[in-house]
Amino acid sequence: MPPVIVDQPSDRVRTAPAGAGDRGRGLEVVRAWHIDEGARLTPLDLPADDAGAQYAQIRSAVGGSAEAAYYHRAAVLHVPSTGSVDGLEPNLAGWALACGWRQMDLPYLLYGPIVITGSYDAESAAVGELSGRLTAQVRTVCDTVQETVIGWRTRRPASNEAALSELLAYTRRDLAAVISSP
Repeated sequence: MPPVIVDQPSDRVRTAPAGAGDRGRGLEVVRAWHIDEGARLTPLDLPADDAGAQYAQIRSAVGGSAEAAYYHRAAVLHVPSTGSVDGLEPNLAGWALACGWRQMDLPYLLYGPIVITGSYDAESAAVGELSGRLTAQVRTVCDTVQETVIGWRTRRPASNEAALSELLAYTRRDLAAVISSP
């Protein structure tokens, strides 16, 4: 019988060291992830139980009003509300991740910087932390997108459609490897 994989948060709630920007008080935080248009992944610590402060920080990270997009039951992608209208660059890593999680080719791109969190807490409206398993998937997709885009510099795709198809093929391959690893 295969082992049961439990999807648990990676660092559920931590306390930042006193003096780490909090005027000497310990501050409970949840780890979110920021993906820029170049597929660079950076951690973003959000206050654990303050939905208003979380939203303000997410808005700041995406550059304005953010919409919650659901492509996985245990994750929320916070995307700029008017990304394509505002002329933001496509976020290929966010799009590829959403396609991989939905197991379909989305007929639209995601634009601008994206923040990924765990699901909303039903009681407090605050977001939770992304599980370690999903965080590994996010890291993998960002790495895959960066490597693929670098490859396009020397081996140009025949068309935009061919480029997106190639990117999704690599993403699906790499996600399957992460999902099936113990």
